[in-house]
Formats: sequence, structure tokens, C-alpha cells
Amino acid sequence: MTTSDRLVFFGTDAVSVPSLIRLLAEEWNLVGVVTKPDSRTGRGQEMSSPAVKRLAQAKRIPVFQPTKLSEINDDLAKLKPDAGVVVAYGKLIPVSTLELFPKGLINVHPSLLPKYRGATPIEAAILNGDDTTGVTLMQVEKGMDSGPTFVCSKLQLSGTETRADLYEQLSEMGAELLSAHLSAILQGQIVPIPQDHSLASHVSLITKADGNINWSEPGDVIERQIRGYLGWPGSHAKVAGADVIITAARTNPNSGVAGTPYKTASAELAVYTGQGSLIIDRLKPAGKREMTGPEFLAGHPLS
Repeated sequence: MTTSDRLVFFGTDAVSVPSLIRLLAEEWNLVGVVTKPDSRTGRGQEMSSPAVKRLAQAKRIPVFQPTKLSEINDDLAKLKPDAGVVVAYGKLIPVSTLELFPKGLINVHPSLLPKYRGATPIEAAILNGDDTTGVTLMQVEKGMDSGPTFVCSKLQLSGTETRADLYEQLSEMGAELLSAHLSAILQGQIVPIPQDHSLASHVSLITKADGNINWSEPGDVIERQIRGYLGWPGSHAKVAGADVIITAARTNPNSGVAGTPYKTASAELAVYTGQGSLIIDRLKPAGKREMTGPEFLAGHPLS
């Protein structure tokens, strides 16, 4: 889709990439990309560029990486943008920047607003055991994900999704939704609907400490945490005296003293929780490769 509207894309994480790829494939007039500054990652703490920066540079689109958006307002104004698209940019956009876009900024948000405003809606859907989630296209305003909404698309959840699974599904769904409706939104053919703020819920950033397993919690709660925190911050615990990251588990009705590991009748590794227990399918001991529960038991016999 070729359009005369001059767009600026705001995004940082890998989840932003499918939407940017779709805009490029449809030949939208992208005049700039705004992303976070490069950062140090990994054990070697080497400098790494955001995924959208690498893609934009490959297409020779100007890239801006301000610490504060107000620093580049003059640069953005020179681009004479009509509208912007925001996908997992990771920072609030100030009013002074919003005012540079006559047709506004359209945000691709991975939840069914007003539910789960904030930084971690994908994880929240898993942690809370939701049976549905989705993507919403909304108008960016001063507040955190509080602007009026244009359209949404729902996704039925199976209850087995991991964080990575849902990130991938919703990023692709967001790109599809953007492709289907962006033109109509910019032409004023879809009237935005104010959110019911009384129904809003907010989710905050996840910290490393959130990944520490509390075995006194019910087994189903811990199982959801293992799926929701897979990759980062990971679900950390001590099992049979070893520090491990649990990567896959399932609930079991057997009950006992919370935090006590045991071997099931079928020789599987399990740990009692505050309600029922968890069978540990896969885990990664500190400094070792990921392994199955039975493999772990072979090296860590239970007394």
C-alpha cells in the first residue's frame, strides 16, 4: 500500500519488528525510526543495537536514539511527519512530541484495553491464567495506554503458552491488525472510542526478584510463573540442594510439605507446593545444561 502520509515508527524490542516489516512491505512512507539507545547485553556486556534499528538501517531509514524524546523534537519536526506508529517502544511519549503529529500516534498494544495497561501485559495474561488476550490499536495520549481505542483482535489461550510463544503470536497479530486498519484510521474512517477508565488495570515492570519461586504458593500459580517468566527473569529455586532454573512443569494433586522434592511413582521429579505439587519436566542447574527431571534425579538422588 503506497501512501503519501509521512510516518515515523517508534519501537525497540523484537516484538516491534513484524509491524515494521509489514509497513515496509506495504510501502508506507517511513521517514524515520525512533528507538532506544544501544545497550550492553549478555555475559560479555557487548554493545547491542535494538532490532528495529538494524532493520531501519538496512533500508536506509533515518534512525534516532534519544535518551529523552524531547531531545529530538526539532529533528522530528524537520521530517514533517503526518502520523506515527508505536510498537513496544518502551518509553512514555511526551505531549511536546505528540504535538508534532497532526494525525496522532497509533499504538499497537498487546492486551485488550483497558485491561493491562503498562509494561508487561503479555506476561500478565499468563500469570493471571487468562483464557483470552489480544491486541488493541489505540490513540496515544499523555497517560499510560489510556487513549481511545480503534479496533482490537482477540486470541484464545490454551493455558500452555510460554512468554516467548505469546510474544511471537501477539507481535504477528499486531502487525496484521495494523495492516488491516491503519489506512482507515489515518483517513478518519474509524472513530476512536474512549476507554472505560473504571475497568482499567495496570501492570508494572518485572524484576529479577519476581523469578524467585515461593513454594508455599499454589502449584498452578507457580506453573504459570514458570511459563510467564521463561527466558527472563527465569524461575529460580533450590531443589535437592541445587540452585536451578525450572523451565517446564505441570501440576499434580499430590500434597505434602511445601518445598520438599520427591520422586513420583513413575520416577519423575516433583516438588510439593502450598497446594498440590509440581512435576518438574525440565530444569537447568547452575552452570550446567538444561535437562529433564529424571536426568536431574540421576545426579541428585533424594534422601
